[in-house]
Amino acid sequence: MRKELSDKFKKKMGFTPTIMEIATELDPKLITFYDFCDSTIQDDSALPSKIKMLIIMAMGAQRHCKECVVSAMRGAYKKGATEAEILDAIRCIAVAGGAPALSACKDALQMLKDKKLDQGC
Repeated sequence: MRKELSDKFKKKMGFTPTIMEIATELDPKLITFYDFCDSTIQDDSALPSKIKMLIIMAMGAQRHCKECVVSAMRGAYKKGATEAEILDAIRCIAVAGGAPALSACKDALQMLKDKKLDQGC
């Protein structure tokens, strides 16, 4: 794995997932694909990055993935999303996905309540 990609993972997640080390060793083209995906989400374009992260948060909730919701919420917050914007997105999640999707937001809501948006899962 390129050191640059490994450093990106370490900065975002605190570690480099073993699966990425193995996958990029077997298929170096995945590095280019990852860079494309990362810049699509992280860079402001027609949609600001914080909005993209809120969309990803909603997608995680629809998949009932609490860790995905928290991770995307933290990303949106780091990109400048306000607590009000995050709560608005969670309301939309509740409307679109009902109780199952909203239950995936439990940890994120607790973090909002406790004012711990910049802390880990």
